[in-house]
Amino acid sequence: MSKPINETKLTIQLEVVTELWIRAENQPLDFYEEFAELLIQFDDIYRSGSQYFGYINAWCDWLDEYDIYDLDFDEVVEELKCESFDYYQDYFKAYESRQLKDLRRHRENEKRNLESLSRKLDRALSRYSKSEVVRVDIAYLQSSHDIIDIQMFYQDLEELRKAISKRKDPFHELVDFAWALEQGETKGYHCHLLLIFNGHQRQRGWAIADKVGKLWKQITNDEGCYFNCHDPEQIAKYRELGILGIGRIHRDNPMEVRNLRNAGAYLVNPEKEAQHLRVKLSPKMRTFQ
Repeated sequence: MSKPINETKLTIQLEVVTELWIRAENQPLDFYEEFAELLIQFDDIYRSGSQYFGYINAWCDWLDEYDIYDLDFDEVVEELKCESFDYYQDYFKAYESRQLKDLRRHRENEKRNLESLSRKLDRALSRYSKSEVVRVDIAYLQSSHDIIDIQMFYQDLEELRKAISKRKDPFHELVDFAWALEQGETKGYHCHLLLIFNGHQRQRGWAIADKVGKLWKQITNDEGCYFNCHDPEQIAKYRELGILGIGRIHRDNPMEVRNLRNAGAYLVNPEKEAQHLRVKLSPKMRTFQ
């Protein structure tokens, strides 16, 4: 029985290794062995029909062309040695334009998302003279990363979205929300969640964020974890620096509104390229809402 594969870590590794091989002046040490190991691992998680990012399409196309399912490690190595390193380097270089195109599209999407978020904030803040803005980051325990794939992540988020749409505790008096889906090598699949409540009815952002985090743990059968962005020490530090953009926001206070916009902009920062999703279930799967 093969050991579980950490999808987030592996897809990032494929991206990094491909770039290194393209730039290499000489054949890397143990190139064929590393190539074979990565191919075998990726073959275990590869989903034909999903949308992969940039360089990873080179690995998808290779697996579509060469069936290695019934081959063991040594057999894959021998199969790969039929071609030179220069051959493989040229093969991966052919996908450089795809990587650059997808990175460019990612930056453009994030800019559009920032504009969308700005309009969303305008509408939400216009509803009431004061709002309670809550930030919570949801993810998975590192011990669960080997079993969490993009499909499970999406399904868990769908359950959370359904709970949000019902507007029941802890989402009662919710005016609007935004979330951004990301992927990190150590953090795995995660989501930055911003919730805007009617400030006349809701307060105590820490307690709300804590309830949302506990709901996420429930949805994920305790495989999920969360970070409450309303940590008292952090809040005090941001307040002292004059950059506090969550908690109580008054519509007629320009500094509070500006700080909220800056805090919200972090969700869709186009410079966070290393956090982009390397795989989506389909081209229509949204990473921002």
